[in-house]
Amino acid sequence: SEDERWQMVLGNLSDFAGESLPLLDEVYQSEYTTAWGNRGIANNLYNYERLYSDAEEALRVYTKQCSVGVTTRDLAIMGATLANGGVNPKTGKRLINEAYVPELLAIMLTAGFYDGSGYWSMTAGLPSKTGVGGGIVSVVPGKMAIAAFSPRLDEFGNSVRAQNAIRHIASQLG
Repeated sequence: SEDERWQMVLGNLSDFAGESLPLLDEVYQSEYTTAWGNRGIANNLYNYERLYSDAEEALRVYTKQCSVGVTTRDLAIMGATLANGGVNPKTGKRLINEAYVPELLAIMLTAGFYDGSGYWSMTAGLPSKTGVGGGIVSVVPGKMAIAAFSPRLDEFGNSVRAQNAIRHIASQLG
């Protein structure tokens, strides 16, 4: 059901953060009522039989996923879970098979910055994921995660200051 899918998504995100994460309902309502581009994509996917539910239902779950409240610390723990081969360092719980982590990090490196992914890969070289709220998490495989937050976004929807901070930290730490 829609609620079961949503609970599974929220549960997975909470497990990665090592604590329960909230749905920011005001953000969700705002995003859902203006999600015309994503609504079009969902309908196209439904038309080509690539969704396993009604298009509007999939859009609601996706938009809720994008409206989960996380702190910079939460992002750091989530990234550290990937750096730690899929085991959350806070809880000790394995969340993803270690064999899948390199593929996930490759996707983060090539797509985690939306249309700015190529430039980020060239300038920072770290698998990363951004959010339109201004958060960025970067993973140094086998070592650590770096997370930063600042709301001013560039033309691709990625935090300007968080990018600069992560590049600086990564550069200083080699």
